[in-house]
Amino acid sequence: MKKITSSEIKQIELNLLLKLDEICKNNGLKYYLCGGTLLGAIRHKGFIPWDDDIDVLMPREDFEKLLQLEKTQKEECIEKIVSWKSGNSIYPFIKLINTDTVVKEKYLDEKFTTGIWIDIFPLDGMPDDKKTIEKKFKKIKFYKTVLLTAYSESGKGASWYAALAKRFLIPICKRLNTEKLCNKLNDISKEFPISKSPYVGGFLWGYGPQEKMPKEFLEQVNVEFEGHSFPAPKCWNFYLKQLYGDYMQLPPVEKRISHDFDVWIKE
Repeated sequence: MKKITSSEIKQIELNLLLKLDEICKNNGLKYYLCGGTLLGAIRHKGFIPWDDDIDVLMPREDFEKLLQLEKTQKEECIEKIVSWKSGNSIYPFIKLINTDTVVKEKYLDEKFTTGIWIDIFPLDGMPDDKKTIEKKFKKIKFYKTVLLTAYSESGKGASWYAALAKRFLIPICKRLNTEKLCNKLNDISKEFPISKSPYVGGFLWGYGPQEKMPKEFLEQVNVEFEGHSFPAPKCWNFYLKQLYGDYMQLPPVEKRISHDFDVWIKE
């Protein structure tokens, strides 16, 4: 195994995004750059210099179709779709991973590591009622915390009391079934179908109520990312303002934080 650099990680992730784009075009699926990936595309025409991941949103109907495509792929493929449905991921969303790499994440038990990934989140309908949205995000946060605690590394944490608490909480959380937790998170997120809802947004793993977007979001426009053209929501300016405020302003140096992991590639 050979440890690889940040620039090498980004190149592998870009290749994964190009692979996803190919899969979606071949199967008539829609997706959109989102979160920090979309921010990077607009502000930097590529990766945020200190960031190293790729996130996309996919309308729930297309997300479910991609889950079905997972069953048809070859077992030995390098770029592989993984999910909780197949028991090869602990997360309630889809990942496209590079199987030639191994990632060691801080605080995550080594037994649950995968290769470098891009995250694919479902886009669901959202109601107009603020209290309903806030209530759903609170539920999602609770189940998300239980899920992440179950697979975290015992005795380690961001503080001494977090590390101590994990010693007691991990055995309790591990008694809960991963698939059931992931299904619960998805059931909460997809309660409102896009076709019957006035708004859309990323409930699952989202930031919060600021994820609520007009249906204009569903219209695709192309943006540049690392020299390639990828789809983004038509209302990308409104979306980025909702999530990041004055998004063209660079954050202070102390807030330019990358993901805390190391990556090795098989030689």
